[in-house]
Amino acid sequence: MTPAAVASIAVLLLAACAPPHPAANNVAALPTNAVLPTPLVLPGDAPPQILAVQLSDPVFHSGETVSGTVVTSTNVADVRVQFAGHSGSIPQRGPGLFALSYTLPNIPFFLRGAYTATIFARNAAGLTATRDISVTIK
Repeated sequence: MTPAAVASIAVLLLAACAPPHPAANNVAALPTNAVLPTPLVLPGDAPPQILAVQLSDPVFHSGETVSGTVVTSTNVADVRVQFAGHSGSIPQRGPGLFALSYTLPNIPFFLRGAYTATIFARNAAGLTATRDISVTIK
């Protein structure tokens, strides 16, 4: 699998879960029919927050198209996910809203399993919020 494919999977991992509380470090899945919170308005120099993440399906399969939305505080300038030594950005759709849709490549059997990825939300002042998420690739 190429580094670009691994980075693409890493981007999708970002959309897999949501925090039960903004201050918590563990992230739990939000159902696809859940109402997402409104982005929290914060000044640019305030610590950024990851409020919610929603994914079309929390388990990824080869060839599947997955979509996801990330809700953060409005002072977040960039959301990234790191997975297996690679990282990728989630496009910003509006203040505090980041979203993507992606079709997964063929995932070799030896890369399938449960993983932990780290989400980074960074503001313009350089402050970062992080969350660890667990996902499954089948």
